[in-house]
Amino acid sequence: MFSRRIAMAMLGAVLILTAGVMPAAAARPVRPAPVAERPFTPAELAASERKIAAAASYLASPEARAVGRGTLACFQPEADQTSGATADGPGEPETQAICAPPQDFLAVSPRDQIRGHYCGPAVGQVIANHSWAVPLNANKFTQGQIASWMQTDQNGGTSAFTMEDGLEVATLGAPRRPANWDWVVSRLEDTDRDGTFGDQLHDYVRANVSGSNMALAIPVLPHEKNGRFHLSSWPKPVNSPGHWIAAYGWRGFYDGTDSSRLYYTDSSRDEGGSTGQFWDPVRHVGGMIRDHTQRFVW
Repeated sequence: MFSRRIAMAMLGAVLILTAGVMPAAAARPVRPAPVAERPFTPAELAASERKIAAAASYLASPEARAVGRGTLACFQPEADQTSGATADGPGEPETQAICAPPQDFLAVSPRDQIRGHYCGPAVGQVIANHSWAVPLNANKFTQGQIASWMQTDQNGGTSAFTMEDGLEVATLGAPRRPANWDWVVSRLEDTDRDGTFGDQLHDYVRANVSGSNMALAIPVLPHEKNGRFHLSSWPKPVNSPGHWIAAYGWRGFYDGTDSSRLYYTDSSRDEGGSTGQFWDPVRHVGGMIRDHTQRFVW
């Protein structure tokens, strides 16, 4: 009897201690597991190299040098910002500089992701809608359909290569999809060995948006607590396994500072971020890609 009472008392103490520590443990934020990115195959690396070479060829052309120039009005200088929403709207010169720099945008409309892990399908919806030239308030495909092509539910998220697979299906035969177009996964690397990555990202955005009239799908960690950079669409830190945005525009040539901008749509109103059209310095977005999977789809 005595030993049984001792055993029962010890069990009760363990239960009390366990009950006391469980709320604290439960309150500790836990990062969801990111979707695993598999290695490139030799064929995929070759496709990426071809795409990068084609981008370089376009950017060296007179056509690329002329995009966004010549029709921009000049205004009185005002205080500038380093990030924010596109208050003046895509393609409209802002009153923050004496003369607006070169710029180019696609006509896209953001979409709110319908589920917590559907940022990939939401990006696919934005890109498919533009590719099919549907009205800005319409959808060519549902996010559920795009999620099935991207295997989002099976994997609990969208990887770069399943994003590529989904975009291939969602834009196949679309009137704005260029002839012989192929969606490709690439790594953001310092190909010119100048110690920066923003210049490469800026080149790829310009080539896709201005040369091919197509957006890019970009994965980032939207706002790490101790991260170097964060999206302006995510003002508060969050534990995230990763987040997809659609890059649809650029402003200014890259000079290593924060003056060159990347314009993107976000879909995260109910996940801690915002839904709408935003911009951030290209240098920041390049850093966020490098701090995450180092990949993008274009």
